[in-house]
Formats: sequence, structure tokens, C-alpha cells
Amino acid sequence: MMKQLIIFSISLAITAAVWAQDTVKPLWQPFRITPREGAQHVTLSGSWELSYMDKPITSLQELAARKEPFTTAVPSSVHWSFFRAGKLPHPYYNMNANLYKWLDEKVWYYQREFQAPAANPGDLVFLCFDGIDYFAKVWVNDSLAGTHEGMFAGPDAEIGKWLKPGKNKITVEVRAGNWGQKATDADNLPRNATGEKDYSKRTGYNPRASGRIIKPWIISGGSGAEAFFSVGMWRGVRLEVVPPYHLERPFLTTRQLTPSKASLHLSMEVLANAHSLQQRLHPWNNTQILHWDTKVPPVVPVKEALQVTVELVDKNGKVAAVKEIPLHINEGRNWLEEDITVNTPAIWQPAGMGEQPLYNVRIALKKGAQVIDRLSFEYGIRTIEQVPSAGPRTADRWQNWQFVVNGRKIFVKGMNWTPADVLLDLSPERYRWALEAARDMGVQLIRVWGGGLLETDDFYRICNELGIMVWQDFPIGNQDTPGYPQDIWEAQVVQNIFRLRNHPSLAVWCGGNEFNPYSYGNAATIGILERSLHTFDDTRLFVRTTPDAGSMHSYPDMDPVWYKPNFRYIPWMSETGMHSMPEAGLLRELVSDKEFFDLGKMWDKSFAAGHQELIHHFAEYGPGRVPRMLSRASHITDMSNPTIEAIAEATQIGAGEFYQVMSEKVQGNYPVTTGLMPWVFKRHWPVIAIQLMDWFGQPGAPYYFLKRTYEPTHVAIDIPRLLWKAGERITLRTKITHALPQAIPGAGITIRVYDDAFRQLAAYEQPVSIAAGTSVTDTAIDSFLIPSTYKDRFLFLLAELKDASGKLVSRSFYYPRVLSQMEDASFYEAYLRESNPWPTLEKGPWLRPTVGKTRTSLQLAVVQHNRLNNEAAVIRAVVTNNGKIPAFMTTLDVTGAKRAFTATDNFYWLMPGEKREITLKVHWREKKAGNMITAEAWNAPPVKAKL
Repeated sequence: MMKQLIIFSISLAITAAVWAQDTVKPLWQPFRITPREGAQHVTLSGSWELSYMDKPITSLQELAARKEPFTTAVPSSVHWSFFRAGKLPHPYYNMNANLYKWLDEKVWYYQREFQAPAANPGDLVFLCFDGIDYFAKVWVNDSLAGTHEGMFAGPDAEIGKWLKPGKNKITVEVRAGNWGQKATDADNLPRNATGEKDYSKRTGYNPRASGRIIKPWIISGGSGAEAFFSVGMWRGVRLEVVPPYHLERPFLTTRQLTPSKASLHLSMEVLANAHSLQQRLHPWNNTQILHWDTKVPPVVPVKEALQVTVELVDKNGKVAAVKEIPLHINEGRNWLEEDITVNTPAIWQPAGMGEQPLYNVRIALKKGAQVIDRLSFEYGIRTIEQVPSAGPRTADRWQNWQFVVNGRKIFVKGMNWTPADVLLDLSPERYRWALEAARDMGVQLIRVWGGGLLETDDFYRICNELGIMVWQDFPIGNQDTPGYPQDIWEAQVVQNIFRLRNHPSLAVWCGGNEFNPYSYGNAATIGILERSLHTFDDTRLFVRTTPDAGSMHSYPDMDPVWYKPNFRYIPWMSETGMHSMPEAGLLRELVSDKEFFDLGKMWDKSFAAGHQELIHHFAEYGPGRVPRMLSRASHITDMSNPTIEAIAEATQIGAGEFYQVMSEKVQGNYPVTTGLMPWVFKRHWPVIAIQLMDWFGQPGAPYYFLKRTYEPTHVAIDIPRLLWKAGERITLRTKITHALPQAIPGAGITIRVYDDAFRQLAAYEQPVSIAAGTSVTDTAIDSFLIPSTYKDRFLFLLAELKDASGKLVSRSFYYPRVLSQMEDASFYEAYLRESNPWPTLEKGPWLRPTVGKTRTSLQLAVVQHNRLNNEAAVIRAVVTNNGKIPAFMTTLDVTGAKRAFTATDNFYWLMPGEKREITLKVHWREKKAGNMITAEAWNAPPVKAKL
């Protein structure tokens, strides 16, 4: 303990020495400068010169000796700048990350010239940086504007006094958040007796005890990303030209909503001969806030005739509402509060519930007849409320977890979200690919995880368009924060509340991930956040942390049917998931072939020494974590000595089964459980980990298994367990989860039971009517007696729901095991009594070779190939099962060039004679001729078609 205190004291001393150099004005402050449009807005993103020095300069003249200057694009991180300039190879391939480890040790200098913007006498010119990672100084021409700390907003400065006609120059110094306290290289840490890295031997910057540095741990060398520490101008730069009378920080909310009328409220600031950077949110010293013993400051009315015009314009350009507001204001800062009515509003709905119409809100400030200032933003009219869920309260703190969206109670189908890229390559295209895939999967809510980012504006804009609600954590993850500078933290918090609060997608604010907001170390931090939200956005649910107050995190290594009894009183499942590997082709692209040996021994303590590249691409690798992944894979394929192809596929199918059954049990517990957010949708760099989609954008089997459970109406067999013994009777019940406002009367359920050669053993039918609205229909069907001689074999259970016309609405399939091991009384009783670790099947039975013994054949036809551009295509293909038995784990693949693709379904069951049309969205990662589409099943040979 004493050693840790000494190290901490030394790191504080080093950091304090760095800060002592910065005696000029600090530029962090809470009042975000709202982006303008037209001539008032000048973007300074784009081409900048980037160079570095070994230590901070004391004068600009020293930059004559700057090192390795080259042109780069802003926004970006220094790492991607070096890659795109051809100076270093791709940081994520092989062990190339080692070539980048020196970048966070340098002081980086960005420079660019720009033309002074057109401005009238008295106009203000604000230089606004939307995010610099992490320490910054800013010069305008030869003048030092100030210093800054914090990566999620700012610095901002009014620079009119330093501008000259014609060309001007900006210089920005950037230092990494670990400046002066770089951590021990994780690759050099010893492994302890269990084979895990011994992080107690790591000194220097600790991503999960970051001291003064307000920076999420995943981009700071944290678990699963030890090789990377981001640094750079990662968000855009802009100039805003603002007149002496101007508008700031509008906030539009929906107070009441019916199909015929929406009652909105607009709150906004109007400044008169004053500006935001002159303001204080409150004093930081001990004083009374508003106490005048003698003369009260004078109130000086503004004499000019001022007026605000507010318009809501729909997607067709039609003005849906307009309001003219004459202003009677005073010099300084004023607040405008106005109600606005929209008749017959177009209502924004989450994905799967309707459309996502957005209004363009246009606000103009007029002086006489002249417009002198403009603001605009997109807005969706909607209401999101929370009411108590149906289950019992089981803790002191208890949130209202039942979402009511536009008056409708819903079960929320969500996902967790880590940053799209650990080195901050956050292009709109990267966001859109992943978010569209999430929407297509049925995701209605994305939780932006607290170990990650406050995302860029593109993220929320795309969520607005797609109908994906956002649960936004603030960047606190898995740590106490007694060292957070309160003024810097408040500036980051408040600026982002102002930035994000008009987005209709934003539904939940959360303090952060897996930390204790009630600890002494976090009380001030969470207090600043809570009071800031109360002041600037009290319209949304606020959760101090997750898990807490009814939300739960759980990563059990068990039969997933235990989600039903174990978590039956949990109203909100915030995190849960299972490890799997990305597709084998991706691993072969990243890792040398020489390392693909002895893969069945991943849990061995000696494995890491001979597999450095593979372990480099294994997030949070430790022999203790591997068995829970490989035990599930061992039910699919022999894991004694698998190929990379076999182990990748088997881990995906094993995880897929887990996600399917888990999701069905959780959703089937509605209305007690009202939301599910599995971990995690997409990874921030290409690794083996818990994930539905890899960094390149390729979804694995778990994506499709979970997608089928997220369909609007889903039939599930409420399977009691996955392991059985011969002679037992399987109770067959179904749960139909329904999320549509329309009823489905006169429907029918069919359950078929097959042996492992796809011979039908039994079939059951049951009529059912499904009520309108969010519901769970629980139906008892029958039971199936397992033959007494049926041992060490699989059964196949197939459930289908058809509407009154006979159209297939939903299908689900299962493959319970009938094991001799279950005849061991101690194993059997323990398995039934409580949730135990999932057993490994070293001698089988194994699903894939079992299925492959009984063959069918497929037919493939490409009916449409629409090339959108050189990087994107949409393909429609029809797959037909020409045989007499079901095709099992039917898949479509795109081969030839490097690619990522999503499909309407994959890894699915195809009945004999059945024909299915599948649509694929393809992102081409390279240009290459001769690409193919392939259809195959585990019991059907591949068939191919050229593209």
C-alpha cells in the first residue's frame, strides 16, 4: 500500500510540474458555443500540418526545429495520421501496435492557415474545438489564447482581437493524457501462477484509476486495448461569427402529445452586448450566490426592436409551425421561454414502431427587418416516459424501468456499444454501417458505455434517422474519481448536455459504468453531474450508474435457461453476454498462420508464449476466461485439436445459442423485466471477445441468433433446459413475444421434434390468438417422451408460428442434448438444483459432425445485384432446399475480395422444398474481380454464383 501511495504521489508531482508551465488563461468552461450556418460558420477541419517535439516549447520560434512535419486530416488521432501518411503499417495487424507505442510520449503540434472571416464591426469570432485529446495550448498568430484540459469539449476562445486581415495562423499543442506518467508496457508484465498478466506490477498511468485525467479507460491502455493510448485533435474545429445581439443554446421539448396536437416548449438564451465566455455558472469559492446588501446591478433595457422567429419545417419543406416572438430584453444575458403548438404532428418512433420524421427547427434573430443571427437543428416530436415495472421492488434504490414511448408501453430491445474505433477513426460511414446493422437486427436502444466515449454528432444524428434510442453513459468506468478536477469535469458535462439534449434519440443519461456513485471518491463527481442535469435537462431518465437501482450486469457460465428463475425479479438487464471468436478469415488476415496450432489448449498457462500475435488479438485473455467459451464450442465440434476455422465457427454457434435462449427467457419475463441490453454489439479493434460484430463490420453467428429473438413477433419454446437424460419427458410450452399495435387473431403454433438424422418423431399443433400491443402469450402445447435408448445424441425442436392465412410469422429451433452424463446422480442433481458451469464434452456428441451425416442439397439464384458504388452493394438471393430433410445452419457468404456483409438472416433452418429470399448488404473493403456468393448448410454442400 505504501508503495502505491509513493507511486501515486510521484505521478501527481510530475503532472503538477507539467501544469505549472501553464500560467495563462484556462479555456475550459461550461457554455458551449452553438454552431451557426451560412457565412457565420467557418469549418477549420480538413488539412493541417502535424509535427512533434520531444518536450513542450516555450515559444513558437522553437517550432522551426519541429520533427517530421507532414499534412494530415483533422479530425483524426495521431496514430491514424501516421498510418494514412504511409509512415507506419496498419496498427491492428500482427504486432504492428508496438510500432506506435512512442506516439503518446511526444508533444504534437498542429498548424494551419485560414482567411479571416467576414465580420461586421462589433462581431465576435469564436474559435471552437469540439474535442482535443487531451492537454492543449492554442495560439492565434503569435498570441497564446490559453490552455485546456479534457477531451470531450473545447477549448473555446473569442479571438477577434488577435485576427488580422487576410491570412491568419492557428497553432495547437497536444499532449496525451498520460503525459509524464506513461504506464509499464503491458507486454512486459509477468504472468502469475494462473497464467494471467500480473497488473499489480504495472506502474505509471492506470486507466482504471486515472487521477486528474477525465479519459475513458478503453482508449487509455485499458483491458483489451493495452497497446493503444489515443492522442490528437479527434473532433472538428470551427469558427462562429456572432453579432453583439445573438442567440445561444436552444432547447426544445415535447410537453404533451396526441395524434392531433403536440405542445412543445422552447427555452433559449438571448445575449445582448455580452457573450458566453464571459459568464460563470457559479462561483467556485464559498460564498452566497445571490446576495446584494447595497446597490443592485443596474438593469439596462435594450432599445432596438428585436424579434425571434421560430419555424418547424417538415421533410417536404412545409412549415408545420411558426411563431414570431417580439423581444423585450436587457443588456447582458436573457432567457426566452415560449410554447409552440404543432397540429397533426409527425411523430418520431423507435425502430420497429413506426417512422422517424424529423423537423428542421429554424430560429432567426431579427433586428428590425434584418436577420442578424441564425440557429437550426433537427428535432423529433416524441415522448419517452418511465413508469414502475410490474415486479416487486427489491432494493432501497429503484428506478421506474417500464418505458412508455408515445403513450405505448414497450419491452426495449437494446445493445451495449463500445467506441467504433479505439484510435478514434469515427467516420460517418463507420457509424452508419454499424448502426444500420443494429437497426436491421431489431435494436431499439443503444447504450453508449461509460468506459467509452461521448460520441461525435454523427452518431446521434444517425440514431435520430434510424430510430435508435440512446442511453448515454458519461465517461466514468470502473473507478473512483476523487482526483477529477471539479471545474474541468463540470465543463465537460455541461457542454455535452447542451450539445446532445435536442436529439430525439437521446432517452437516458447515466453516470457511467460499474462504479460506485455513493463512494466518497465519487460523491463530488456524481453530484456535479446530477445537479447539471437537473438544471439543464431534467426531461430524461437519469441513472447514477449501472448496475444499480434495478439494472443488472451478469456474465454467468451456465445453462442460459437459468435466466428465467435466477433473474425473474430483475426489471432491466443492462449487460450480459458470451465470448466468441470472429470469423477465421479475419484472424488469418491479422495473425501469422504459424500461430494456428494447439488451439484446443488455449486454457493452458503455456499457450501465450507460443501465440503472441493471437493473444495480442484476444481481449482480456486469461486461461480462466477461455473455458467458458470453449466449453460451449465443445458441444459443436471436437475441441481437442481444432483448426482455426472449426474453433471460430464453434465458438460463434455456442455463443449464439446462449444469446438466443437468454434473450427468450428475459423477454418472456415481461412485464416484470422490461429491457435487455446484451454486451456488446461491435468491438473497437479486431479481437477475440464478447461481440456480435467485429471491428471490420462483419457480424458473426450471435448477431443472427439474437436478431431472430428481436423480431416484432417471436415464437419461442420455453425450453426447461438444454441437457437431458434418456427417458425424461420434455414439457413443450411456447412464449410468443409481441411488440406490434396490431393483433394476430386465428394464428397457429406447430412444434416438431426430430431425431439427429432429421426423422420426425412427433408433431403438435395449437391455435393461438395474439393480442395487440406489447405482450407475452404463454401457451401449453404438450410434452415429448425421450426414448429410453436415446443416449449421447441431439434432439431437434422446431417451433413455427403462422397467421390465419398460413403465412410464416416466426420460427425458432433448438438442439437439446441427451447425455449419458446426466445419469450420474450427483451431476444430474447439481445441474437441476442451481446454475453450474457449462460442461465440456470431450468425447461428444458433437453437433456439426452429427448433422453432416444426413445430407440434403441447396439451390442458389441471385435475383438482384445492385452496385451502389465502389464500396457498397445490395444483393438479393433465393436459396431453395431441394432435398427431403431440413437444411441445418444454412448460411450465405460473400467471397473473393475482403468484405463485410449483413443478411436478413443467416445460420438458419430451411425446411424441405422451402425457398427463402435473403437480402445482403455488402461493404467492399477492397476492389477485386471474381467475387462469389455461396450458400451451404452443415448438411448440404456449397453452391456458388458469380457476382
